[in-house]
Amino acid sequence: MTSVEGVQDGWAARVLGLAHLESPEGRQVRLERRAAVMLAYLGLEGPSSKFVVASLLWPDSPPTTIRANMRQLLRRLRLLCDGVELVEATSERLALVPGLRLDVAQLKAAAGLRAHSQVLEIARSSGSGSLLSGLELEDCDELSRWLDGARTAVEGWVRAARQQGVTQAMARGDWNTASALVHDWLQQEPESEQAGRHLIQLHYLQGDRDAALAAFERLRATLSRELDVDPMPETLALVRQIEKGTGVRPSSPAAPGAPLPLSVRRPPVLAGREAAWRELEEGFAASQLVFISGEPGVGKSRLVEEFAASKGRWVKLEGRFGDQAIPFASQARAFRLHMTHRPEVILPDWVRTELSRILPELGGERPPPMASEADELRFYDANVEAMRLLMDGYRVVITDDVQYWDSASSKVFTYAFERLLDSSTDAAHAPRFIDCYRRGELPPYSENSVRQLVDTGRARLIELGPLSEEQVHQLLTGLELPGAEAHADALARYTGGNPLYILETLKHLIETDGLRKDWPHRLPPPGRVGPLLQRRLERLSPRALQCAQLAALAGPFFRTSLVSEVLELSATERLAALAELEAAQVLVGERFGHDLVEEAIRASVSPIAARELHARLAAVLERSQAPAQILSHHWREAGELERARSIQPRPL
Repeated sequence: MTSVEGVQDGWAARVLGLAHLESPEGRQVRLERRAAVMLAYLGLEGPSSKFVVASLLWPDSPPTTIRANMRQLLRRLRLLCDGVELVEATSERLALVPGLRLDVAQLKAAAGLRAHSQVLEIARSSGSGSLLSGLELEDCDELSRWLDGARTAVEGWVRAARQQGVTQAMARGDWNTASALVHDWLQQEPESEQAGRHLIQLHYLQGDRDAALAAFERLRATLSRELDVDPMPETLALVRQIEKGTGVRPSSPAAPGAPLPLSVRRPPVLAGREAAWRELEEGFAASQLVFISGEPGVGKSRLVEEFAASKGRWVKLEGRFGDQAIPFASQARAFRLHMTHRPEVILPDWVRTELSRILPELGGERPPPMASEADELRFYDANVEAMRLLMDGYRVVITDDVQYWDSASSKVFTYAFERLLDSSTDAAHAPRFIDCYRRGELPPYSENSVRQLVDTGRARLIELGPLSEEQVHQLLTGLELPGAEAHADALARYTGGNPLYILETLKHLIETDGLRKDWPHRLPPPGRVGPLLQRRLERLSPRALQCAQLAALAGPFFRTSLVSEVLELSATERLAALAELEAAQVLVGERFGHDLVEEAIRASVSPIAARELHARLAAVLERSQAPAQILSHHWREAGELERARSIQPRPL
């Protein structure tokens, strides 16, 4: 008989979905009905009486027959596994062999630890996620009742994990993750009203009211067709709020440590931007490039996203801190995003060849360095053609944080914009461009370009200012946050009408239970969000703060994979730190939740710590053959001037 260690060599049992065994080589072996039920029972109930389990499997047989049947069942199960034991059997007891990977047992353990992502991964790998899918036990009444209860328990664990995952993703504003979880939920349970409400709310919080109402109509039709019921009162109340254009009220006041209300994360009312919206409409009608300028946190991104969504299909590009030091860094990132969104677009060979200068992943033989004006013109024209093909079908193209764009990218974009405008045969359906930047932070080359485009009438500039006291009242009314309106005048004075400062202050008041009290006297000086952000950073663990500092110093080249190498953390430590940063809204994926957060993090790094982190970054990036400009930058910031000078950039 093969020893127990054989199980640990790779045999696994699957009872979620269609029951089967998996050998270490990946071979699947079908499980007979009673063997599958026995494994599921032991996985969920733990070590059990051998006679009790046998009696459930053969309820109408005499004891001698039951014992003989059980011996035969265990023997057949062992033969299926090439002699490997899956079940420990004594004269009185049955138990799974330690080390056996049984999916339902793993799912139960993960649910007990509230590890919702692990629960969902196990359920997803099973296909349907249903316990012993398709299996019926009509000849075993008591076992059939047990199976019904066990299926209900498994479904409950998976449903709770989905709810937890969606709630956490929405709380941190991670719409992509929340949407993926909800759609997966609805695919498995199309009649789930809870999942349907989440989908309605998600659409609305992302600014798509029509999609939210359409999702409700689909849910109502499904409930009527499948269950012959009407939507629940809370679903109808949610839809009435959306129809009136009001905010989504949190289900209950936030307790300390609870996720912040969704309305605070994305205010449902775009307050005080009517005049700017009119100018956007005029620029759109005139096919102008529209520049939006304003202080950090004034709401530039939210305004243009809402406007773009009202026009149809749109895409958002962005500049990042550090781009200015690397020629074509911004343009290369923009093309990568476009090609991710439009994989069906085939670029002509000559365009791919030219773009391989800045996008090595396009493959092929890299062209020689540009040595003449004709070479440069061909490269620029390739950018124009690629933009024309990749942007076809978009109504609006947004570029955020233009102040970070490098000079080479700004120059080629301006050239491409003018060529696209001149060559468009159908101006009414050509994409419109909207660029956002921080007031007073444009580099000279971008400032000159903006001035020339505006002076020639090809562009218009919209200056976005803070909200007035009346508009602050309008914003707070739309939040439908109990206690917030009472602080409207004080908030307007404290924040200077900056929407981000208002929301950050509200988050602080919610977390300290300050909304129900008089205006606090010990908040940081009015009009400054830095101290509030600093307080949020102080609540981070040292490891999470160091990860955030690494991200700030790495800039646009930050990848979560760098954390383990640079900070010498285990995979578990890295995931815990990144999860903490996401929960605190410091990082969203591999980006900072807001550029002001990034600035606060960068300011928290001491000069000594900064030099050490830059040196570690340079060493790690050097091994991965990062661009010379990046390596030189990090060695220079680390104080290693000779190493920085020794790095020679490759010509384009």
